[in-house]
Amino acid sequence: MMFSFFIHTDDKSNYSKIHISLILLHMKKIAINIISLLLFISAFISCDKIPDGIVETKLVEYKVVAISAPTTFSTNSSDSVITTSVELQKATTINAVWCSVKLNNGSETKYSRVNLLDSGDLQNNGDQRKDDGIFSGKFVMSKKYSNGNYQIEYFVEDNIRTSPNNLQKVGTCTFIFDNGQINFAPVLSDLVIPTSVNRGTIFTFTIKAVDPNGLTDIASVFYRLYKPDGTLVVNSQGISEFPMFDDGNTANDGDQTAGDGIYSVVLNFPASQPTGSWKFEFQAKDKGTPFKLSNTITFTLVVN
Repeated sequence: MMFSFFIHTDDKSNYSKIHISLILLHMKKIAINIISLLLFISAFISCDKIPDGIVETKLVEYKVVAISAPTTFSTNSSDSVITTSVELQKATTINAVWCSVKLNNGSETKYSRVNLLDSGDLQNNGDQRKDDGIFSGKFVMSKKYSNGNYQIEYFVEDNIRTSPNNLQKVGTCTFIFDNGQINFAPVLSDLVIPTSVNRGTIFTFTIKAVDPNGLTDIASVFYRLYKPDGTLVVNSQGISEFPMFDDGNTANDGDQTAGDGIYSVVLNFPASQPTGSWKFEFQAKDKGTPFKLSNTITFTLVVN
């Protein structure tokens, strides 16, 4: 809207001049408002063209150059510590590096997380030089640990992505461990098995295994089976040494208590199998390098 202001004066020309000036001033204000509105609309349209999400992103650019770990290790009175390291390029995108240590078959985890640091702290984590991209750590392999093959798994957590997407397994190494102790063979005893069964009848048998180096030194307990004609039974996978279990899985293999040294199996002879005397041979194997075998227990089962 436009408003006119009339100022009474005796000079008509002054009146006209004042009137015109007010009109021009008001028109200038209107023009400024229109320009401001156009600039606002332009800015709004421009902002609407910006895509949703992150405009600028960082890339996870680290790269594994090398992994250092022993292939064999023997604990003795002066040395029980293993040092391992991972060399990485573009480490600025890395938040943390660590490793886990477990038996190669996954049955025992000795260390779920050993932090690897690029700190230059040689004494505490075995790192030679700070900020050189080599992340190092130490862990102890006790003489109480089982002999055998161990596995080190290496993990990197980046500082770009969110958890758990920022965690990546970057490598695996294996090493043969000797606990430095005299290796004794395991011993089998206390076989519990029926003397006869009918075909199609499910039955359970158990045997006790001990090892002077500890139950954790037992790698496996198994049996071989011979048909009445003396033929060794070999399954479709070529296996002739059938495992027994100490896992507490009563439903699947009849074992009552995990880790008590009593190994169990559930078995039945189908109707297609011959009747007669079937021979079982039981043995155990330890984790030594080379491994040692237990005594052999032989039993004859009559299948009706």
